[in-house]
Amino acid sequence: MRVADFIAGARRFTAERDRGGGAEQLRLGVESEMPLRYAMPFPPDVQTALYARGEPTRTRRGQWHELVQHLTDLAYLTPTRFREWHLARENGVPPDPSLLLAVLEGVDELLREDDYAGFHMLPPPPARGFEKRIDWLERYMSTVVYRLSELTSFDGDLVTRSGYRIGESTAYGRCLAFRMRVFFYDYRADRHSERRKVYFDRASLPQLVALTTFLGDAARELRPGVADSTIATDLQRLLVNADELFDYYRRANRIGPDGSRNYYLQYRVAEAPEPTDTETDRRAARLRRRAARWVRRNDDHVDTGVNHFGVRLMQLSLWRAGFYTGRLDGDIGPLTHLGLLALIEQEREYGDLGDRRLDHVLLPVSAAGEWVVNLRLLAKLLERYLPPPLEDVRREEDEIWARIREAGQEDRVDEAFVARQREIGPYYGRLSAHPSRRVYYGLRGLIRGAFRAIGRIVKWIGGVVQEILGAIFDFVKALAKRLQEGIGTFFAGFRVFAHYLLGRPFVSLGATGAGEERSVLMTRFGIDFDVVSVIDEAASREDIERHTDYLRTSREDATYFLGVIGSCIRTIGLLQPPVGWLRLAVLLARVVHQFLADGRAGRRPVA
Repeated sequence: MRVADFIAGARRFTAERDRGGGAEQLRLGVESEMPLRYAMPFPPDVQTALYARGEPTRTRRGQWHELVQHLTDLAYLTPTRFREWHLARENGVPPDPSLLLAVLEGVDELLREDDYAGFHMLPPPPARGFEKRIDWLERYMSTVVYRLSELTSFDGDLVTRSGYRIGESTAYGRCLAFRMRVFFYDYRADRHSERRKVYFDRASLPQLVALTTFLGDAARELRPGVADSTIATDLQRLLVNADELFDYYRRANRIGPDGSRNYYLQYRVAEAPEPTDTETDRRAARLRRRAARWVRRNDDHVDTGVNHFGVRLMQLSLWRAGFYTGRLDGDIGPLTHLGLLALIEQEREYGDLGDRRLDHVLLPVSAAGEWVVNLRLLAKLLERYLPPPLEDVRREEDEIWARIREAGQEDRVDEAFVARQREIGPYYGRLSAHPSRRVYYGLRGLIRGAFRAIGRIVKWIGGVVQEILGAIFDFVKALAKRLQEGIGTFFAGFRVFAHYLLGRPFVSLGATGAGEERSVLMTRFGIDFDVVSVIDEAASREDIERHTDYLRTSREDATYFLGVIGSCIRTIGLLQPPVGWLRLAVLLARVVHQFLADGRAGRRPVA
């Protein structure tokens, strides 16, 4: 099926002209074409998604991975469980049932601890029954993951709490403890253990005091006192918004883009790159002489807590921009160094500073692997990758697709996305070797990184560029995030839509029947919600109770899903071909994203 036919089906359905024919076009598109295009199982269930019996389910498994990562970061799961999850993935086997049970228990605890309004839209998860609990999580996965991503995002998407009290056992308390681990403890090989602090408490106050010290006089008034029972809202905002935190740090050390001085940081890596020819050798020698002059004049390359904190912020910025794949540990090692080199390489190709200015960002001090980075100029580069305001996200995303279309690559983007996703595998990190590796899922940051160097993305789609770091990684992750967040909800909701509005019957097979045949129970809802039920004479009371429970669950699903699915179909009907399948997915994901962001039952999403 072509996308144009799918759009035509939505128009026929919404206009109520030949509604049955339009419904059939929609059904074929959703059940046959979309799952293959998006590597998303239909219907979405854990057996299809995790067991992957020959079916393309990469995107749905990716959402399970994101769920497990967020639960681990917030201490609902242990790091050992996280490694077990990835070990199963690396070995191509499904996770152990005990591991899935731990995930379910973590989600249950999140629902108890968090007051996110969107959770009030959901029916409560079943208290018993492993399969029923898994099925509940599969249906409402996008809502749960969306909220978890807010709690672990550094893009400032999380709303701070003026009424938060230190030590409270809430999801927000876990969120603050997670940020303390990122900025002070976690992701260091010698400190990564099962014994993590679950909630922010008074024992964490010295770290907050140290944080305000690192940020200079501007943050001194935010410093908590020993008797305080709350944390200043402005200080909370610095913990959830890395851009504001980085801005404070740059101003305190006068290393911002408009800073009054250079700020150099010297470090050593295990191996130095070898020159490839005489001209390169001469250029490297010239740059080393310049770097040596920097070092002689610089007093700021000593090993201090302020510098380690600054390196963590630098690693966090590189991580969000798709250039860094290591630990956030405050030490510049080979992976941090490679991330810096990749950033500068991309800026040489697509940036606006020019080669001479970029030569001043990172220089080799000696041929023995010593380097020096100018943090003021680096801050100027990283500022270009800051996540855009919400109102700019759509504009930049639309411009990415416009550039792809102008380059004549729109017809190839679907194929390239499916065929070349395997290239991003190494940048997720092997958890057996990198147990603390995390992928960043902040959508606004991913879109800004892709927008920064769309030319590299266009070349990658055409099969020219092999290097995946930076803009390409951001583009692939942003697309996968869209599919996980939006299309998963669309598929799950369309099942309900098909039953209630397209007239598909609800069918249950009983446990008993005549001979070897199982009894059949069927209920069909008409457009006017007239109900027709057919129940096999051999059906037992237990069979009828199970069927009734199935209908009850489906009714709860309808309350949650029908509004967003209706908005999605109306959006599809307004589109004008040509539109590619992936572009369609992005547009549908916007509707779902608005639905999740509103978090209020009965609020119709804005298309």
